[in-house]
Amino acid sequence: MVKTYRFIALLGDGRERYSDKELNAEWPTEPIVIDAFGFSDVYRYSGVVFLNEEWFGKYSKNWRNDTTEIDKLLVNLIKYSAKEAHSENLAKIKSYLASPPETVEEAVALWRTFYDPSLKTI
Repeated sequence: MVKTYRFIALLGDGRERYSDKELNAEWPTEPIVIDAFGFSDVYRYSGVVFLNEEWFGKYSKNWRNDTTEIDKLLVNLIKYSAKEAHSENLAKIKSYLASPPETVEEAVALWRTFYDPSLKTI
């Protein structure tokens, strides 16, 4: 039997709060942490997990004033997603990018909704 990996992008601090057993419920899965240094073009992500409600603070120091850095991160998530991916979070990101909010406050409110503490939405 050949094992096929689905790569899941993990965003935000708090990876240690989740056991591999919880993430392995998405088996076959290889969780890849997206850090402040960005993406590797080796992976094509089948899903995304936001590990805390304030995940965006890790990726932009200026998020209170400007959405550019987070928008660029979200664009890259879509860019590096697998063509056959059926991910609720990737769909949310596409929707956000297709119709971005007018204010930073509205964007932050939407970013917070990406977090799912029970890891049920990937």
